Amino acid sequence: MSGIKVTPEQLQALSGQVSRGSGEIDGQLRGLGNTVAPLVGGDWAGAAQQRFTALWDEWQRSAQGLKHALDGISQLMNQAGTAYADAEMQIAGSFR
Repeated sequence: MSGIKVTPEQLQALSGQVSRGSGEIDGQLRGLGNTVAPLVGGDWAGAAQQRFTALWDEWQRSAQGLKHALDGISQLMNQAGTAYADAEMQIAGSFR
C-alpha cells in the first residue's frame, strides 16, 4: 500500500490553480467567440460558411468540455484536500 505523499494544503493550492486556469480558458473562449461571431453570423454564406460553422460549433463543444473537466478536477482536488485534512485531524485526535 502506498502512502499519501501530498498535503491537504498542496491539493487545495493546486485546486485553486486549476480553477484559475479554467477561468482563463473561459475568458479566452468568450474572446474567440466574440471575434468569430461576426464572421459566422454576418454576410458570409454558402457551403464553406456552413462547413466552417459546423466545425466551429464542434470545436466550441470540445473546448467547453475541457473547461468543465478542469472545473471538475479542481472541485475533486479541493474535496480530497478537505477529506485528507479531516482524516488527519481524526487520527491525531485518537492519540489523546
